[in-house]
Amino acid sequence: MERKLKTALLNTINDYNAIDKQIHDHCTSPERVLQLLAAKEALYQILQHFSNAEYVEYVDGQWRIKVIVIMELGE
Repeated sequence: MERKLKTALLNTINDYNAIDKQIHDHCTSPERVLQLLAAKEALYQILQHFSNAEYVEYVDGQWRIKVIVIMELGE
């Protein structure tokens, strides 16, 4: 996977998880929760797109990058 894509996916996953934590923080105002829910939905759509392309997966309540190893067999 290209380094820039991997970095972008990691940033998106980290942002998604940070937003999710803020939503569940009891100190977050209801207005802010609505803003965070909209942002979370936008990031979810991006992650879902990459999930369909099999770059990321959702496991145990967390998004993560899939590691795919391709080995070439000698002739």
